[in-house]
Amino acid sequence: MAINFLTSTESTFDVVVTADLSVTCNDEQRGQYLNTGDMSFLEDVGKSATVFTLKPLGPSEREQAEIRAGAYSRSELGRLLWVEAPNDIREKARWHHNLPIDEREAYADYEAYISRVYIEMIRESLVSIDGEPSTVDTIQKIRPDGIRVATITELVLHIQRASLVGDEGK
Repeated sequence: MAINFLTSTESTFDVVVTADLSVTCNDEQRGQYLNTGDMSFLEDVGKSATVFTLKPLGPSEREQAEIRAGAYSRSELGRLLWVEAPNDIREKARWHHNLPIDEREAYADYEAYISRVYIEMIRESLVSIDGEPSTVDTIQKIRPDGIRVATITELVLHIQRASLVGDEGK
């Protein structure tokens, strides 16, 4: 069979986030873990590590998350600029500094849309935290902000990896 199918959006999987102080890994281990979801790539997952239980999202669930985030009103200019933005931090800062005000605003609008999509994906996917039913509102309470942002980013990577079927399928 040449077409791959998502077997179930009712199955769940557990992940930890590498920003958790109970998780030990280097950059290479972190990359392998984020690409595979296999915790054996991590150097150590302490007993106190926070475990997030997620479920994969089907195409309609992902689409609904994007619609709730504002897919029909997002800035298309901002999307184009977001795609064209340089990867190097210093180069990106100069690039952004030189944008006309309307393009800066469009870019900021699109980045806000992406953040809303991430939250909506987690809202749709999150089953529990440490075995307790939870909502995205719990994740929004994580402090400091850097850990909260890293948690959201990693959870979205895990959701996307589990939700988007690759060449080998599920």
